[in-house]
Amino acid sequence: MSDVLIDSAQHGGQLGEGYGRAKPQGADFSHGIALYLEKVSVWFDSFRALNDLSLYIAEGELRCIIGPNGAGKTTLMDVITGKTRPTTGTAFFGQNYDLAKMSTEQIAEAGIGRKLQKQNLQLASQRDKLVKKSFFSRLDTQA
Repeated sequence: MSDVLIDSAQHGGQLGEGYGRAKPQGADFSHGIALYLEKVSVWFDSFRALNDLSLYIAEGELRCIIGPNGAGKTTLMDVITGKTRPTTGTAFFGQNYDLAKMSTEQIAEAGIGRKLQKQNLQLASQRDKLVKKSFFSRLDTQA
């Protein structure tokens, strides 16, 4: 086995961290598609949360996923972030990240994250629910 000199900037900084492997350069968006889901299905026993879903999101594009309760919105986000694996289909971030084969940590390191909505119970519990008052009400910053 020959000795190989590896530049510390190339492998991630610390000598023990990623030693011998090149640091990933990021997602490859050269074809213009940032997120690619093709015929993704997720089954929980006999229940299909997603059924042959195909979704393509271009680089720089913003999409909003809306639908009623039980439509599969959370399951879709779980597939994208690695929390749930698709039963069938493919999910790619760029051309080089196969989301179905990555851990949640690897997906986060690739640049995909999730921000859950913080429920604001203080605003929701106000007795006076007039629209104008809700717009100009102040919330306690200590809550």
